[in-house]
Amino acid sequence: MGSRKLFNVDELSGRLAEHVMASTESRTWRESLMQEGIFEHTEIGQLSERELALIQRTLLTTRFRTMSEDQLLQAMQQYRLPWRVDLDTEYSAAAVAY
Repeated sequence: MGSRKLFNVDELSGRLAEHVMASTESRTWRESLMQEGIFEHTEIGQLSERELALIQRTLLTTRFRTMSEDQLLQAMQQYRLPWRVDLDTEYSAAAVAY
């Protein structure tokens, strides 16, 4: 029997990326992209806000999608992303039986 996923990693990765972007300023994105060596200072200065947002969203989503469930849960706690778990019928029945 295969391991069961607690949640949809792709869906939560996208939500977390959106949440992080909404809670940080674009100046912070620019600094992060330079510190990580993704862009040089002159290149960052040539990016529009829209281009910068697309790059940052892609980077964050890719990072979050490659995390394990535990790492993603830790990132969600770190960035204070609210979420809830909907237990399916099988889990609910087991909880009631317990």
